[in-house]
Amino acid sequence: MSTADSEHAVTRDRRDFYDSELTGREYLRHAVKKSGRRPLALVREYLRLLRGRGKLTLAEYVQWAVYDQERNSPEEQSRFITNRLHWPITHTCCDMTFQAVTEDKWLCSHTLAGSNIPVPRTLAVINRRPRHYPGTRKISTVDELRDFSTSPDALPYFAKENRGICSWGAMVVLETDAKRIRLKNEGWVDYETFLDKRIRDTPYLLQSLQRNHTFFDRYIDALATVRVCILLTDDGMRVPFAVLKLPSGKHVADNFWRPGNLACNVCPETGTILTVRSKDALGTTDYTEHPETGGPLLGERVPMWDRILALAEKAAWVFEPCRYQSMDIAVGQAGPILIEANTGGGFDLPQLASGKGFLTDECIEFFRDRGYSKLPPPVK
Repeated sequence: MSTADSEHAVTRDRRDFYDSELTGREYLRHAVKKSGRRPLALVREYLRLLRGRGKLTLAEYVQWAVYDQERNSPEEQSRFITNRLHWPITHTCCDMTFQAVTEDKWLCSHTLAGSNIPVPRTLAVINRRPRHYPGTRKISTVDELRDFSTSPDALPYFAKENRGICSWGAMVVLETDAKRIRLKNEGWVDYETFLDKRIRDTPYLLQSLQRNHTFFDRYIDALATVRVCILLTDDGMRVPFAVLKLPSGKHVADNFWRPGNLACNVCPETGTILTVRSKDALGTTDYTEHPETGGPLLGERVPMWDRILALAEKAAWVFEPCRYQSMDIAVGQAGPILIEANTGGGFDLPQLASGKGFLTDECIEFFRDRGYSKLPPPVK
């Protein structure tokens, strides 16, 4: 048995996520090389932004290429905001007593299904603690896992941490036999190792694996989703940013931290793809075509865009106490499917994908109206 086979899936992915961080000297050296500017000028500029309304970290300043003066004027630089302010702002803008309804994935899926909103079919929950999941099959033992995995209509299924973030620990089960499970991109693992080592005591939600609309066949086979950033105002829903997330063939989930995955800035009004980007520890790389398959991406239009927005709005009002939220929506052949709803939503993904700061006038006014007064009002 290899170390990878026996490692806790969430711990492994969390370690990979944080291992990508570099030193301040490495970030600064990269910015100097890319920009051709003097180190002292970059340090002064960065300190201005650190002290400004966006409070950028050095890693964000470099990874988001905020230093690029051809892309960003001083005004545009000031519109970038650190992801560290995501939770302080979210806590102010949202009724956080409602957060469990979005962050507990089993509870969220039941709430949405009961609201006549299309979501993946919940198959089972793995949990070794006494919690009950009414109406859902519960798996606590190796024998129960084997019985479920070899039952008709179980395969293929997607396994994700029930209270997880960033897709840490996500797995796809493609095939089983009496002794083993075959994981996408990882191979065969016996039931005991899967439950005792990979899952351990972490509650997992098991859902039917979703399939993409045929539009995506020329790019990927793993599930793509659209991140829709949502501001709920008294006048209706606003969508300041939308991002199409495309997983690389070597990954089972589309989060941007996984090497090779793509994030595409999408026009919220039309669904047109405006940028195509991959991320590494030092920044982003732009493409016009899919780098693995060569399929054209830039300028293409995400299918069923009006239906994606309609689904986002219908679901958003279910979670109305969370005025700032985000939705991850897949596009199946029959229509959009809501994969996850989130209280709030990180500022990093839309800024990385678009190369623009999240602090548009609309977003600033919304956050201030909802009580986050630490942001100065936009200049009229």
